[in-house]
Amino acid sequence: MDEFSKLVHFDLKGAPPLVSYYEQVFPLLKKLGATGLLMEYEDMFPYQGDLQIVCQPDVYSPDEIQKIHNLASENGLDIIPLVQSFGHLEFLLKHDKYYEIRENERYPNAVCPSHPKSEDVIMEMVNQILDSHPTSKFIHIGGDEVWHIGQCVVCKQKMKVQNWKKEHLFLDHITRLVHRIRQRNQEIGIIIWDDMMREIDVNILMSSGIGELVVPMVWHYLPIDEFKIKNTLWDNYAAIFPNIWIASAFKGATEMTQIITPTRYHLANQQAWLKVLQLFGNKFQKVIGIAFTGWQRFDHYTVLCEVFPVALPTLAICLLTVIKGEFDEEIHKTASSILGFEKPMTIDVFPRPQPVGPPPNFPGGKIYSSCLQLANCIAERHILFHHPSLEGAFSKFQVMHNRVNTLHIDQFLPRARILLMNIEAVNVQLAEELQKVFYSSTVEEFLAEKISPLLQKLRNLVRDADQQVIFHSPPEEMQSNSS
Repeated sequence: MDEFSKLVHFDLKGAPPLVSYYEQVFPLLKKLGATGLLMEYEDMFPYQGDLQIVCQPDVYSPDEIQKIHNLASENGLDIIPLVQSFGHLEFLLKHDKYYEIRENERYPNAVCPSHPKSEDVIMEMVNQILDSHPTSKFIHIGGDEVWHIGQCVVCKQKMKVQNWKKEHLFLDHITRLVHRIRQRNQEIGIIIWDDMMREIDVNILMSSGIGELVVPMVWHYLPIDEFKIKNTLWDNYAAIFPNIWIASAFKGATEMTQIITPTRYHLANQQAWLKVLQLFGNKFQKVIGIAFTGWQRFDHYTVLCEVFPVALPTLAICLLTVIKGEFDEEIHKTASSILGFEKPMTIDVFPRPQPVGPPPNFPGGKIYSSCLQLANCIAERHILFHHPSLEGAFSKFQVMHNRVNTLHIDQFLPRARILLMNIEAVNVQLAEELQKVFYSSTVEEFLAEKISPLLQKLRNLVRDADQQVIFHSPPEEMQSNSS
């Protein structure tokens, strides 16, 4: 990893790909310039022993983990495993067995840093991850968005006795874990997310010794005109940490329910980071690399964001832009060509609806095109349900009491029929294509969350409209219809 590393993040707490998909996509990532993978397994890692309870039904087998390693190695991609060690531990703390080590008993988000069992449980996860990643040069131990800290009785008492603030609890927990990892492996680099340290006084950071123990990965996912990291942070970090990583986003950082990836938004995030590197990168001995994060859920309990194939075009644009140091027409054409688009891909995917071209020729390209069509249907559904004749002349109350004028029905029903037909076609397409990339549980969840509600609402609308047309038809027409 002597060069500037470019990691592609796989967030497996939702829509984990079949191993056969990695076989198709890793060569493409290499071609696009990626040098490594940030693998956040969550409940897809085959934990053993007491931890086996956290594994989901579709969990990768040890052989599949090895297969992923082999595929990565064949394509020159280093793997950095990511295992959460403080916050975002819902997949662990939701189980009764680990209820006692919650920081806040109401929420499964964060572990209690003062509970005597917490450190051992986290270290058991870390050890099993490291056992299966013997060649990894780094491990990422998370540490972001620890929303619940210093809340339990034990932590409050500890802070009182030690005259600590919450930041001391955070740093103490991280440093204790790092020392235990170092006892196992002196050579491995240890990465943590930086956000919990941004507001900590430099003197507290310095006295904790954290700068000699970890490399922060500074993450920020907003576009250049909304970038919110303070310029003073770089001086503060440079005084503590000789080296840093940075992290942008190529998907999963806009809306919880996002279906298609807003390429322009994520491109602007890369451009913001390029500007930061230009202005502040030389403050550090080394900016080791960048992780292009691709979140699949906002947390363990939220719905799926854009699935990986839908975001591949955006990832391609982001990777090539960072490698070149700028975005231009050449990048646009190169990314489009590598991914098998007949014409340059659309950068501005919103607003919808927009024309959808033929599916590009990359792994999951038909999923990409079908989701663009689905986004069109969602936009058209919004337009339809805000039609004056539907909003003002076909309310539930009016339908219930048969107070409907078919003149108004004729204004929206033909469009509703066409839209219903289009969504049913997309449903069939996605059901077929998703199963080539994902487990059946993901296919079921995607269709249930993204399409079934649309279908049900449209079917109900068409049914009610048809019934009202029959009810309000002249007797002769009713007789002819029944004959």
